[in-house]
Amino acid sequence: MTYMITTSLGQSAQLVQRAKDFAEKLNVPYRERQKRSLGYFLKIYDGVLLVYDKNLIFHHRDGSQLAFHPDTAMLRIKSKHDPLVELIGRESLTILDTTLGLASDSLVMSYAEHQVTGLESQQLIHLIVSQGLQTFESGNAALDAAMKRIRTLCIDSLTYLKNQSDQAYDIIYCDPMFSEQINESNNLSGLRPVANYSPVSNQWLREAKRVARKKIIIKAHFRDTVFEDFGFRRIIRPNQKFHYGVIDLEN
Repeated sequence: MTYMITTSLGQSAQLVQRAKDFAEKLNVPYRERQKRSLGYFLKIYDGVLLVYDKNLIFHHRDGSQLAFHPDTAMLRIKSKHDPLVELIGRESLTILDTTLGLASDSLVMSYAEHQVTGLESQQLIHLIVSQGLQTFESGNAALDAAMKRIRTLCIDSLTYLKNQSDQAYDIIYCDPMFSEQINESNNLSGLRPVANYSPVSNQWLREAKRVARKKIIIKAHFRDTVFEDFGFRRIIRPNQKFHYGVIDLEN
């Protein structure tokens, strides 16, 4: 996929420099906006990352958009009975989220007072989400603090796991792109064109078992066989499109 970076129409010298810095970091072209439309650039490139004063939005040629917003996490936090938080327990733990994505799971876990490190292998996603976690203002001080506490790294999870010591984290969490698309998940539409679709592997699981102290938790589509294929205890969620799976390591 080819993409470029430019600014919003209301550009300033500071915003232009910020866009140029991001382009250099991602090793993609920066193009002067010059009042040209988004459609103009999308005839040349598959995608365009627009840099605004307070956020980043990636526009794909297929019409989808990718931007950071904690809306999904906020709804889960307001429910006060999140199944992932209940599965982890109340004790404050160190958690490695190996599939950061839009950071909804990381944010929910961070809000629950866990120490979260999130890994994202795709540079574009990592840039948008890591910037959003540090700059988004929700109006909720506790939520904003939870966003800023999340440590993010742009790295493939297997590479990262191989370089960690034994039992470096209490819990390792994995939420790979689902084997079957959930049409209701409109918030994921902008993620799909640029996401990493690598499945769980035996090598990944071996490293995860070495690095985790308490549990390995996975989330997958209810029709996915990853639970049975890799020995996860399936947590069935009636009438829900995805289930959790757990491997307990303390037994």
